[in-house]
Amino acid sequence: MKNIITLLIIIFISCKKDSKTIDATIALKNVPESFFSPNSKHKIQETDKLIDFTSEYNRLPNSEFSKFYLKKHPEKYAPYFNITLNLSPANKITFEGVEVYKNELISYVEEFVDFAAEGKPTLIHLNFDENSSLKSYLDFIEFIKPISSESIQINDSVFIYNIDSLPDCDCSL
Repeated sequence: MKNIITLLIIIFISCKKDSKTIDATIALKNVPESFFSPNSKHKIQETDKLIDFTSEYNRLPNSEFSKFYLKKHPEKYAPYFNITLNLSPANKITFEGVEVYKNELISYVEEFVDFAAEGKPTLIHLNFDENSSLKSYLDFIEFIKPISSESIQINDSVFIYNIDSLPDCDCSL
């Protein structure tokens, strides 16, 4: 009898779905808040593989977009040359509101910073539409990491926004 109970417990535990696994196709607005705690570890289920991921970024409320947030907190960001990158649900990338092709982005940003930063350290602010998929977010984070250097940093807070919650600025994201 003990063996049967032990066997049933083992079967139950081994068949239990890992509740910490997150589907890569989920929209960012549905990703658990705990995902955006720095150094938190997660398992992401892609179509054909399970990947381990350690989060590096905080998430700001979905009513924020970096351009507006920077204006609200000038004392924190004044020492930097601030630039914004945005990823739309269609994986369209904009740099300061201007569309840029992915294969040109890193060199374009580096050249722009070299020309315009005037010796200030650069801080890149990443913005993601809340309807973008977790996979798009992860791919973009991995893609943009190599731009980090002594003079270019990526903000440790990401902006995942609801476009309908943003102020009307008559501007391009």
